[in-house]
Amino acid sequence: MYHVEGRNPVLEILRHRHVRKVLLAKGVEEGPKISEIIELARERGVPVVSLPRERLDRDSKTGRHQGVMALMEPLPQSSLLEILSQGSKETCFVLLNKIQDPQNLGAILRTAEASGVNAIIVPKRGSVGLTPAVIRASMGGAFYVPLMVERLFPAIKLLRDEGVRIIGVDPRGSVDYHEVRLTGSVAFVLGGEGRGISQELLSKCDNVVRIPMKGRISSLNVGVAVAVVLYERLRQLKVLEGTR
Repeated sequence: MYHVEGRNPVLEILRHRHVRKVLLAKGVEEGPKISEIIELARERGVPVVSLPRERLDRDSKTGRHQGVMALMEPLPQSSLLEILSQGSKETCFVLLNKIQDPQNLGAILRTAEASGVNAIIVPKRGSVGLTPAVIRASMGGAFYVPLMVERLFPAIKLLRDEGVRIIGVDPRGSVDYHEVRLTGSVAFVLGGEGRGISQELLSKCDNVVRIPMKGRISSLNVGVAVAVVLYERLRQLKVLEGTR
């Protein structure tokens, strides 16, 4: 069972997903969001249980529950092949190599939901999974974008076999990201914090693009880098739509 912690994440999940139970800290200040959480829970027949704050503190996995938590069943899982078989001409995937910071992964899930990503793929080893901290940081994105745990090289092979272009995003890229076509079915590959993409993974990419840096810092936070390329993709899609 998943723990969802914090007022905004709990409110988001109540709006769109089945929740087993809502836990409120006794004496929590009933501002607008707490009142909306209680009202939504009652409308949906979700029990609201009042517990000592110390109990929530003890059970919290993030240390930032803000006096409210929700318990929900694990999300249904789709396979990569199932997503590919839906037949869309504009599928988009993000492959992350060894992302260990839950705040980064949560932010990426949030951006992915906002920009129309079909799934995020992380390897079985060396990466953070769908933890309470990731769910909280995603602000609801984790409930809409599948987070798939797969071996990256077989996933890339399957994507390629299905006509998906593999685009690495790395400072070693030979061309700026906005100079490459990002429309159609694409999969962006990005490396973990401080590591980048391994040379072996780079060799599997159809293109490797860079984000130009004008200051003294040589690279961006991976969550920011994902947002940059995903929104360039949306810009290109909009331009393409205007020419049809």
